[in-house]
Order: sequence, then structure tokens, then C-alpha cells
Amino acid sequence: MTLNEITTNIIAGGLLGMLGQGVRIAVGLKKFNETNATLTAQGKPPEKFDTGRLLISMFIGFVSGAVGMLVKSANLDKDGQYDTQAIITIIAIGYSGADFIEGVFNTYISRFKPNDPVATPDSPKPADSHGQPTLVADEATFSNPPAQG
Repeated sequence: MTLNEITTNIIAGGLLGMLGQGVRIAVGLKKFNETNATLTAQGKPPEKFDTGRLLISMFIGFVSGAVGMLVKSANLDKDGQYDTQAIITIIAIGYSGADFIEGVFNTYISRFKPNDPVATPDSPKPADSHGQPTLVADEATFSNPPAQG
């Protein structure tokens, strides 16, 4: 494979990943619209649309598709014909890969307090009223908690 073919495949994978992310965004916009309609009906102010989040989401879709194309080593052209299976696979990678990447970032970013810029994942966790450390969503305990008197 030449450098030109590799570059073309990466760009094509990125664009297909963005297409997959676009499908995901369409579903999200429908839910966003329904939520705002409900909030308005309840007399509450609607949520504001965040353009920055949309652009970051599209970028994540591009990266997911490009990485998926590299990992899969897909070639979209077989004997002068487009390989439909490879195209659909990369679109699906853009859809689900962006969800995976955002989930990982949200999990680790949520550990930092917005008002505490020096917090690290290794910082002591806050304790509840009984002195037990509070858990974040991705943590679990496998032992019984101490008996409460």
C-alpha cells in the first residue's frame, strides 16, 4: 500500500465515521427536541443547544472511523467495486466508537471536581456520614459494608 492509499483510507474512514456519528446525533437531536417540548409544557426553560459539543462529537466520530479503518485494514475498493460490508462496518464503528470514547472520557472526567483543579484520580475520595468512602458510578464493592449500629 502506498502512502497515498493509506491517507485516502484514513480520510475515507474518518468521513464514514462522521456519517455514523451523524446518525447518532440525529437520534440525540430528536430526544433533545422532545425533552425541550416537555420542559416548555411544564413551564420550565428549555435546554440550550451546545454547538461546541456537536463539533467535538463529530470530531470523535471522525477519529473513531479513521482508527477503525486502520485497525480493520479495510479497503473500500475491491476490483473496481465498493465493498459495502467494509463501508457499513466503518459507519458502525463511527457510531459506536464515538459512544465508547465519550463514555470513557465522561467516566474519568467525572472523577474531577469542577471547583478543585488539583484533584487527581488518586486523590482521597469524599466520605459519607459514616466515614465510608463514597463510590462513583463505575466502582463497585465486593465485600459487605460494616454493620451499622
